Amino acid sequence: MQKTHLLCMALAMFAIACSKSDTDTPVVNPPEDTTKVDVKTGVYTLTDLAADTAATSGAAAKAFYYSLEDQRTIPASQVQTANWDIAFTGTYNSTILVNNGKAKYSPGYGGPGVGGIYLVKDAAIDAEYYMGPQKAFKTIPARRLFDSAFAHVKTVPVSDDQLLTNDGIGLDYFGPSTDGWAFYDFYGLQFPDANPDSVAHICYSMPRTLIIKTAKGHYAKMVIYSIYKGAPELPTRSGKPGFVTFKYAIQKDGSKQLDLK
Repeated sequence: MQKTHLLCMALAMFAIACSKSDTDTPVVNPPEDTTKVDVKTGVYTLTDLAADTAATSGAAAKAFYYSLEDQRTIPASQVQTANWDIAFTGTYNSTILVNNGKAKYSPGYGGPGVGGIYLVKDAAIDAEYYMGPQKAFKTIPARRLFDSAFAHVKTVPVSDDQLLTNDGIGLDYFGPSTDGWAFYDFYGLQFPDANPDSVAHICYSMPRTLIIKTAKGHYAKMVIYSIYKGAPELPTRSGKPGFVTFKYAIQKDGSKQLDLK
């Protein structure tokens, strides 16, 4: 009887341990995306691209590497290859870095990448919503402004030596950026009469176009609609960050002509 009792106790403890192990098992990153898309010269929209979906405002998100050339996620093990073009990192994956093997502070340093990045600010479009750095918007930018900013960029407006390689483009006057593609409302300035807990720490996308030179030397332009799941035009604190929605155009013939359909 005693042996039977001890065996039952051991089995019960094993079952509890297994149950706890199942509950506590950390989320495993998805396997490498091996799907290759035949990306030709043209315009593409990607919706809810999953970056670090567990990211919070309290710490930098895990870097997420992406290929505009092939439309696929690239694992960090390939960071020193020309397989990726942009990396999303920083707060809520909001800082955009490029793959440049000669730039000491690029994640691709030491590899073959020749990437660069540049932020285009359209004064006429900015005037419709923007009040200046670290200030609340006149109004939340309408989606039509993003599409207009994108359409206005018909070619790469600067020479290659004006493209950033070491620095990223991030949030407007926050972190590494002096000019950014989005406004991070740290204190809830956009809605001062609301409960700060519900409106602070929200990232509002801005209709500004990013020029990107890919790791392989092709040129692209991109607007980021949202970093929240479902790409809401008016994000809230309850929204789920880590899901990037953006539109980009890529030119595969080696030219800087970006007036693409």
